[in-house]
Amino acid sequence: MAKLEDGSGSSRRVRVTQENRLSVDSVTVAGEDNAIRVGEGWQIASAGSGAPNISFTAAQQTAPLYFSNTGDLDIVVDRVVVILGTATGGTGDWLFRLIRNPTGGTLIDNAVSAGISNSNHGATNAYPGVAYRSLTPVSTGAAGTNFDTLTGGSGATQPLKQTIDRVILPVGRRLPQGFSLGCTLTPPTGTTAASALIVAHVFIDRDS
Repeated sequence: MAKLEDGSGSSRRVRVTQENRLSVDSVTVAGEDNAIRVGEGWQIASAGSGAPNISFTAAQQTAPLYFSNTGDLDIVVDRVVVILGTATGGTGDWLFRLIRNPTGGTLIDNAVSAGISNSNHGATNAYPGVAYRSLTPVSTGAAGTNFDTLTGGSGATQPLKQTIDRVILPVGRRLPQGFSLGCTLTPPTGTTAASALIVAHVFIDRDS
């Protein structure tokens, strides 16, 4: 039978109490924090150079953001932040849909690079996958259309109140190699002008 001996907490020896309990110090590090520390966490945004927000001129659904994992390790999507501007002329709610593994659409065909920022300001590690953002502005009418789509995949639509300008969705999704996530956004009915920004917070899970 193995026997635990009291090292009184000196150097690398563990203290054992009279109740046979180990007395040790522990450090708990959240998975995302640890990934960011080593440069393996990113923010993926529906914005790029010269196009800070999605600009709407109608209540037209668009697909603002898509990203996939082409690396060997799983990507964890911790949360998605939806930042909503004022919807001029709009009544009712915004409509947001998170899409699991979309298979096509103009967002993927056009392949406009999303804005990607490493969450560690001292790291330059590249995101291990592709990430696309919508063209902007999004308009409809006699002048034609300019909006992106995503097809295939699955996911439920949820309403977002106009009175809340920043919505943090704790999505808790995992993307193994070859899998993806996208979203669509629709302004309130009757909107003639609006803006929005989508930002996904992701990190590599090295235990996968």
